[in-house]
Amino acid sequence: MMLRPALILSLAAFVAASPAAIAAPAFAPLPAGVQSLPIEPARSLLKNFLDALGDDDDVHDDHYDWKDYRNSTSRKERIRDYYEMQRQGQMDYWRAQKDMQKKAIKAQRGW
Repeated sequence: MMLRPALILSLAAFVAASPAAIAAPAFAPLPAGVQSLPIEPARSLLKNFLDALGDDDDVHDDHYDWKDYRNSTSRKERIRDYYEMQRQGQMDYWRAQKDMQKKAIKAQRGW
């Protein structure tokens, strides 16, 4: 996951240091016959490229439908599912802490 910030910073440094970025005026006039430039969100320019790097932060957006889940379950079931996810997350956290402690002890002992 550390790849994404490093890649974005290096890409921003490359673009900022390019000769075209240095020579281009900050406010260039629009070409004749053009009222305004098309506006596109900044993230959309790099979204497909960064998603291809294996970033799985938005993995649930592709297959999870909140409306279907809400319409097919009761409030009681959703609350139960929420608490179960919290419990599993807590177990994962403590398991990771225990594994990290084991690795630290092994490294300290030179195993």
